[in-house]
Amino acid sequence: MVRAEDDLGQELWLDKLAIREVLERFMRCDDDRAMDQMMELFDEAAVFRAGDGEHVGRAAIRAFISRSPRADPPHWTAPGELGRQPTTAHLCLNPLIEVDGDRATAESDFVVFMADESARPSPAYVGRFRDRLRRTESGHWVITDRASVTLAPRATS
Repeated sequence: MVRAEDDLGQELWLDKLAIREVLERFMRCDDDRAMDQMMELFDEAAVFRAGDGEHVGRAAIRAFISRSPRADPPHWTAPGELGRQPTTAHLCLNPLIEVDGDRATAESDFVVFMADESARPSPAYVGRFRDRLRRTESGHWVITDRASVTLAPRATS
């Protein structure tokens, strides 16, 4: 017999797993430049805070993230694209997720690798995302507030 507290524990872990997928899917969408799918991960009125400012709403977030010079390439599942190499690899690490009913917070580290002129990957950014999320009426989790804090080099004297 499954106890009620066991059910609650399972629900909590299912929520954490669903939230982790949102965090990881953001990274993959960024690598694939899949902006439509990425925007679905955000609430309509979400806020994205990055080093150069605050971007409010999906349209503003999309414009901020899309400013990269990389064009939106076809997805790897498109005909002839299976072997296409990505130019970046975004890694999501060490997510700490706290769920409180239909609200949650998550803090996760990230590393972004970029290919140089010789196609060798090297770390370009290291930092941490601090997210607030909510469960939608359909039961999906979306990001309502994201802060990107990059690790800056120490000043040398």
